This record gives sequence, structure tokens and C-alpha cells, in this order.
Amino acid sequence: MLHLLEFLRTSRRRQSSAEDREEAGTLLRARRVTLCPQVFSGSCRDFMTAQVSIIYFGQSAELTGLKEEEPVSVPTPISSRELWELLQQRHPRLAALRGHVVLAVSQQYVPVAEQLVVLRDGDEVAVVPPLSGG
Repeated sequence: MLHLLEFLRTSRRRQSSAEDREEAGTLLRARRVTLCPQVFSGSCRDFMTAQVSIIYFGQSAELTGLKEEEPVSVPTPISSRELWELLQQRHPRLAALRGHVVLAVSQQYVPVAEQLVVLRDGDEVAVVPPLSGG
């Protein structure tokens, strides 16, 4: 089986197909790679990355002190759980929302699970905590 880094390097040279995305997802799920902890600092050069905007709503905005972040570099493809973990590394106070948050990628809800997310430059990632009120 092709290692994820080799796959990502070669996929830069050709169009990604559904089969390629599935192969990348299989490799991620098999945990053959550990995500680089410096991903947000831009020091990860072995991964394909996407520049995405992060938007915080409700309690997540209160915990981070931000409503929106300037574009940050995120590896892609990535599971929604790993994306959430990267956000928690960036803002540890978000851990208070663990198990109660949903992400939205380009206005499409994505549960925090092992679902593979393929990010593209310019995508918006929204952190949507539970809403209250009526």
C-alpha cells in the first residue's frame, strides 16, 4: 500500500479522483501517519495543505476570543476529528466543547468523527457549538 506522504506528493502532480481520496482516507484511518503539530505555523512541508479561514460562533468565539481567524494552513485530506484536534491545539480552551460541537466546511455541516474532509484554498471552517434559546 502506498504511504500517505508518497500519495500526497504524487497527487500534487495529477488531478485527484474519488479513488485517490478513498485511498488517502484509508491511510489516515489506518493511522500510518501522525499529523505534524506545527501545521498552523506553516512548518509542515510534506503535506498538501489548504489555506482556510476559521470562523467561531457562540461559545467557541468566547473561548477563543475571536470571531474569525486569518487564513491558516491545514493539511488535506484530514478527518474532521483531526481537524477538531488541531483547532484545540491552537486554542486549548475549546476542549470545553468536546463532544458538543459540529464543524461546517464551506457551509456544509460535518460531524466531528472519522469522516474525511478534503479542504481547498479559500474554504471556510466554522466551529458551531450547541445553540440555546428558542
